[in-house]
Amino acid sequence: MTTKAKQVVFNQFGSPEVLKYVDFIIPEPIAGEVIIKTEAIGVNFSDTLRRRNTYFQPTSLPYVPGSEVVGEIVSVGKGVGEPYIKGARVLAILPAGGGYAEYITAITQYCVPLPPNIDAASATAIFVQGTTALLMINQLAGNLKDKSVLINGASGGVGSLLVQLAKIRGAKVFAASSTEEKLQSAKANGADILINYSDPDWLEDLIKFNNGRGVNIAFEMVGGAVYNQTIKALVSGGHLIVYGCASGIQGNIHPEYFVDENISQSGFNLAWYIRNKTQEWQQALGMMIEMLTKEQIKIDTSSTFQLKDAAKAHRKLEARQTIGKVVLIP
Repeated sequence: MTTKAKQVVFNQFGSPEVLKYVDFIIPEPIAGEVIIKTEAIGVNFSDTLRRRNTYFQPTSLPYVPGSEVVGEIVSVGKGVGEPYIKGARVLAILPAGGGYAEYITAITQYCVPLPPNIDAASATAIFVQGTTALLMINQLAGNLKDKSVLINGASGGVGSLLVQLAKIRGAKVFAASSTEEKLQSAKANGADILINYSDPDWLEDLIKFNNGRGVNIAFEMVGGAVYNQTIKALVSGGHLIVYGCASGIQGNIHPEYFVDENISQSGFNLAWYIRNKTQEWQQALGMMIEMLTKEQIKIDTSSTFQLKDAAKAHRKLEARQTIGKVVLIP
């Protein structure tokens, strides 16, 4: 195995330009670790928050972003055995980052063997986007038959999976996004009604398309005016699930509206689930792998970039110009 490889690191916080493509020395694995030659690296919005130093956890410099990679084990540390042997193909979860690299070090506790028929780029969506979407759907007791569901950001990594999972559970899906290209992506995933929330009249359109009523459930991650209108899109007694705020702008609906309309709002944080409901999260991880293996769901990996172009990937992601899962290829 070569001793030198490339990685993407930032030594200061700021714009995508702080991401540098540099050489590094591949370390030897210690007990319980493996070295993985990466085939595909997942990019998440949290990576951009780390880079801007706005993540909810502190980020120490220098920092190599990336919490999920797929690749082949090329070296193992002391005490490591089946199934983590040389040549094994795994999804590696990296809680402390380090994924934007040609070779990464992973603890076997955070590695998951992958079936051969799941391609590497698609598998990068299992950890963050996949389990986020499935666990949020499961919060709703699973059965969405005869329910109308609004999914904002419906062409994104989580949103595209929410569309598919909601359809599997029997929902009437309203997919909302900001461009026609993104809406057509949601339609290909099975969405029933397409809503462009860049249109100021989108709320009226939604109610018209739903026979004069709002929706029962909404998944929201945009923030600002979209958040405000999404709450108004819910029927009395409706449920809003918030799992992000991509615009960085908070909504401003008065609490009395929630009381008057008996609307409930809940939040979702995957890191909290992993820490506090580990077994439930692991079950969701296994279910996502099974559904991918059986081709019950699909992952759009058209937003794929070379590792050396990580800054471009961040710019596109922050400008909301990506569809599906954003992936880096070494």
